[in-house]
Order: sequence, then structure tokens, then C-alpha cells
Amino acid sequence: MSFLMNEVRKGAYYDSVVLMQLQKALAALDGVVDAGVVMATAANKEVLAASELLPDDVSAKADDLLIVVKGESEPIAQKALAQVNDLLKQQRPSGTAQDFRPKSLNTAVAQTPEAQFVLISVPGRYAAGVADEALELGKHVFLYSDNVSVDDELKLKQKAQAKGLLLMGPDCGTAVINGVGLGFANRVRRGNIGIVAASGTGLQAVSTEIHNLGGGISQAIGTGGRDLKDAIGGITALQA
Repeated sequence: MSFLMNEVRKGAYYDSVVLMQLQKALAALDGVVDAGVVMATAANKEVLAASELLPDDVSAKADDLLIVVKGESEPIAQKALAQVNDLLKQQRPSGTAQDFRPKSLNTAVAQTPEAQFVLISVPGRYAAGVADEALELGKHVFLYSDNVSVDDELKLKQKAQAKGLLLMGPDCGTAVINGVGLGFANRVRRGNIGIVAASGTGLQAVSTEIHNLGGGISQAIGTGGRDLKDAIGGITALQA
């Protein structure tokens, strides 16, 4: 018999790579049957529920971090949750020299004026504002964040279009631009086949199969899952 325990961290945000690494580390602990580590969006809760990892009494909101552990016993689950902070620290580089990290987008652009893209991975309530700032600075946007309203998405994409810029997203997980992978992109050879996709998983599947068959990718551009809906009108898809 297994025992399910959870911890909710209000307003704590981590990107998906860190969350997956933490989940993998928790699941590898002795006596842990399974684990789930997600931002508590409705979609992520559905995934946990399908895996029988969603507690009945959980009250986490979309901007909260939800950590769930299924252990062989209650003490094992408690012990696993108690190690979360230490496991999170292991996901961050330590003991190595790091370049100065700017505190604002303006400072970052001033440091690297040649950069063409801004990759945005922040809680949804802040994402639209950061994306708008990036467009004002003349940068293409890879909007990894989700929980951006449809109205904000439309305004941002109309603004990007008017400026001749791409806004990929929101909730855009994958792209390959000039051979450089953004988000969860696979390393594939360059070639003469271009991809435009609303599904990041589909983009990855097709691009890797092209690679496996000996072909190559010119550009692979993600649009975000709502781009082809009537409310948005395929703005990014048509630009891409």
C-alpha cells in the first residue's frame, strides 16, 4: 500500500527543466513509488490526476508549485518532501564563476545588443508585460510561459506583426532557429525543410524523424497552441 503526500509552495516559480529534474530526483529516492512536480495549472492537475498523483484536498493555484510524492509508507513520503530544498540546490550550478546577470530586460539588451530573441519563462501574470517590453526593444519573442490571456496574446501578436517581429507562444515549448534550439528542442541537422507547428511535441517528433531519415531543418517555428484559433487568426503561423 502506498501513501500520498504533497507540498504547495505559494507563488514559487521554476521553469520546466528544473521541475523535471526535481521530479526525477524525488522518484529515484529509496521507497518512493512515484512523484509529480508541476506548476499547479489546470492542465498540469489533469496530468497528475491521470497518474493518480493528485491529492483530493489540494488547493494550489496556477502560480503555485505543487510537489507530490507517493511513498511506500508515510515516513518515506515525509522524508522525501523534506529533501526538496536540497534537491533543488543540486539543480543549480555551484562553485563555478558566473557572468553578471542583469536585473532587467533593458540591461540585458544593452549588454548583448546583437541578440535577436528574448526567451520568456516567468509566471503567466507577468509574461505579457515582459513580452511587450521585448517587442518595444525590437526583439523577437519566444514566449515559453503559459497562463497568458487570449486578449493579451492577440494584442502582442498584432504588435509583433506590425513591427515585423515574431512572437512564438504563449506556451511555446519548441523552436529551432538558424540551427539553434529554443526550449525543448532536439539537436537536428540543418537542411531545406521548414516546419511551422502549433504543437511543440509534434514539432519535435517531425523534426527528429526528418533528421533520422537523412534530411535537415531550415527553420522550425512554434506558434503556441491557440494561434490557429479564430480569436487569434493564425498571425504567427502566417508570418512563419
